[in-house]
Amino acid sequence: MLGVGGTALDASYRTGAYHGEMAWNQDTGVSAGGFSSLFRRPSYQDDIPGTGAMRGVPDVAANADSTTAMALTFTGGVLIPAQGTSAATPLWAAVIALADQEAGRHLGLVNPAIYRIARSGAYHRAFHDVVTGDNSVIWPTGVFVGYEAGPGWDPVTGWGSPNAQVLVPLLAH
Repeated sequence: MLGVGGTALDASYRTGAYHGEMAWNQDTGVSAGGFSSLFRRPSYQDDIPGTGAMRGVPDVAANADSTTAMALTFTGGVLIPAQGTSAATPLWAAVIALADQEAGRHLGLVNPAIYRIARSGAYHRAFHDVVTGDNSVIWPTGVFVGYEAGPGWDPVTGWGSPNAQVLVPLLAH
């Protein structure tokens, strides 16, 4: 299962040009992440700096911020924002569906391929590495200190968000 975290996207409203992203942390909505207390680290996470003996999540991320949210429309044409990791996850499902279509078959568990691509020279073309922000939360009962985003894989945004134009063909082949 692919774990998806959230980001706050900075892109041009006029052209859609990508400017950057940071870990999503808006009020009590934050990018999930951390390390499992139940599941051992899968082999595709071996030798990833920052991982330990247990499964680290997320694997990847996508825009989850309400101010730059994707738009959903329902009957009547009313646009509403799709936000949170509930929006980021279907975006990744769409990227994988495009890769399935290009491959002409169901790719199955894509996690090993995601990690192989992220460890290759194609990483910075296939992913937007999210290196700023954290997933700490302030609740009325106190501060829950989370993790910091950083270069490469991290337990806030994983490998980062997709550049689907590059990533889809790499996943498909």
